[in-house]
Amino acid sequence: MIYPEIQAVADEIAELGKPLRIYLISHKTNHATNKLASFKLALIVSDDTRSISELECYLYTAVDSECPYDLVLYKESEWNTLSQDPRTFAWSIREDGSVLYG
Repeated sequence: MIYPEIQAVADEIAELGKPLRIYLISHKTNHATNKLASFKLALIVSDDTRSISELECYLYTAVDSECPYDLVLYKESEWNTLSQDPRTFAWSIREDGSVLYG
């Protein structure tokens, strides 16, 4: 199940950051209320992206959410290499993550 709050953040990030793809890596819920507590997204961005760290900072400040979230960013060439290696976090994201955009 994709919580509407997660999809809303992904949609806003897609509009502002222009990633090639967004994955939902994980989400945590409050066990007592079943409310969303936090989530983590992976963004695959173009190799033309000047600075991943600047883009990450921009997105954190521009995209507000009532629920805390984390971002992991990969440049496309880095993603294409790492996501093929079963020893990497990128591979695990590609195998188990849910595509929210792209």
